[in-house]
Amino acid sequence: MSKWSSARSRGAIALLMACAVAACSRENQSDHAPAVRGNTIVEPETRVDAVPQEEPAVVRQQWRAVSQAARGAVGNLRVSIEGVRGGPVVFAFANGVTIRAQPINVAPSDQRSGVDGQSFAAVLGGDPRVDTHLYRVLEENISRSAGQGLCGAQHTRHLAVSEFVDSAGRWVFKVAAFKGERPPGGSGEDPQLCTAFAYTAAP
Repeated sequence: MSKWSSARSRGAIALLMACAVAACSRENQSDHAPAVRGNTIVEPETRVDAVPQEEPAVVRQQWRAVSQAARGAVGNLRVSIEGVRGGPVVFAFANGVTIRAQPINVAPSDQRSGVDGQSFAAVLGGDPRVDTHLYRVLEENISRSAGQGLCGAQHTRHLAVSEFVDSAGRWVFKVAAFKGERPPGGSGEDPQLCTAFAYTAAP
């Protein structure tokens, strides 16, 4: 073999070895180097945890007055369904006022109630993520000891109610009484809010 051929062979071998080393180096880098994306995509967290809530009178019936209006005016509350679900609901207050009311609608609590542009959540002091159940009052029975109903000397015409778990983890019951002929949440006349009452589940 000539000197030229030998030198060329040695050069080829050196080139092959250099390529092999470079390939191994790239392989090691790919094994250990962090993957880098050309474009970083940041997506906002849009999920909102659901608030546990119930239809009034289905699961819990006994409620303890916690707001000043509830404690001072009507006291504790018992709520029960008359007959089958979907039928009239009876609201029996400890002071002797008993209301029999028919469910008429379910509305999101962030919907406007018709009271000074406020939502149902604002009127009830409730959570805007839960539903508000609306009732038309069929009867309001006022005992002699009570003296007057939820709207004083005037008849209570409608109720707005929500039952849910609050930020403290308590089951709460919010109820607002209206004396207007038109139900809350509709267009037109003011439903004429009387008072809102707050309760927690009785032990």
